Amino acid sequence: LVFRRAEPGFPIKCDVHPWMTTFCWVFDHPFHAVTSEDGKFSISGLPPGDYVIEAWHETLGTRSEAVTLTAGESKQIGFTFEITKK
Repeated sequence: LVFRRAEPGFPIKCDVHPWMTTFCWVFDHPFHAVTSEDGKFSISGLPPGDYVIEAWHETLGTRSEAVTLTAGESKQIGFTFEITKK
């Protein structure tokens, strides 16, 4: 399967096991990451510039943060997702 353009996240579900679902994003750039088990992530190789870094959670939504990078600079950012009881 070849995607010809970037696509926003879409679910892929198993027709046999209803609890088996994953989500797929198609990017037109190499700057993305999946968090590790402890929630950390790293995106390397970004050229200098202004960026909006976005984090997504299946049920808790999206968080974003603006970042400006200069040549050779690295930054740490963090996202907080709050679970609210209903």
